[in-house]
Amino acid sequence: MSSIFIPGQGEKSFDELRIDRAVREYDERLFFARNADTRDWCVFITMPRPEPPYPVIGFGRELPPVDEVMRLIHRSDTKRHGWQIYDEIVQSQEDYKKQFRVAADEATEESAEVVEHFLRQHGKSPVIKEFISHDVPKGGEASDAG
Repeated sequence: MSSIFIPGQGEKSFDELRIDRAVREYDERLFFARNADTRDWCVFITMPRPEPPYPVIGFGRELPPVDEVMRLIHRSDTKRHGWQIYDEIVQSQEDYKKQFRVAADEATEESAEVVEHFLRQHGKSPVIKEFISHDVPKGGEASDAG
């Protein structure tokens, strides 16, 4: 890994500088650096003075690839991509509900089959059968005269 010494910042790898440049080009308020408290690589947002920069996305202790950093920044940017993120969330919920409905329908079918099997084992039928007596005249009650 090649690196360069930058006065005031110390030794920086070229990969780190490449990621930082891409992050700053995306938004001038953002920069890429190590978190001094956790030693994790993070994207920070510059806060209004006197507040210190605030870490907004963490990447762990291994230096991530620039495309991963930019993908996560893009996916997390609700100001620029809020409606797209919202649409993805709604679509994800609809997909989940659809999967849930399919699973519920399958469970209902299986339950009906189990109940039908149980009833048939006990000499019953799950279908209600009603037979019309021939003794009853059409449209009226059965007569007692019979």
